[in-house]
Amino acid sequence: MSKAHLELTGVEMAFDTPKGPFVALDNINLKIQKGEFVSLIGHSGCGKSTVLNIVAGLLQATRGGCVLDGHEVNSPGPERAVVFQNHALMPWLTVYENVELAVQQVFRKSMGKQERRDWIHHNLELV
Repeated sequence: MSKAHLELTGVEMAFDTPKGPFVALDNINLKIQKGEFVSLIGHSGCGKSTVLNIVAGLLQATRGGCVLDGHEVNSPGPERAVVFQNHALMPWLTVYENVELAVQQVFRKSMGKQERRDWIHHNLELV
């Protein structure tokens, strides 16, 4: 079998609460090949969104790791996208400023200021 395109190994995610840590994920192991279609199914609160947020780079696992195409996932990246179930916009910001927040987070220092502006304008023109 070929090397997994996406691999989660021993992933644990614990959240601090006033009553102590809440373990949302415990020893999650998953291998997905390129082109494979996978569904995460479970009841509300079972950790589906937590897994997706780790894969997206929005959360860091407490233990274990996530590797996508041979690279460790530890922050958002341009090769991944998230469509939130509920709106995730900052209502006090303009459309441009909301998009700019995401672009700054994803591209950080790999893109200059003018290049980021051009990227934002180009993508906003698409919609």
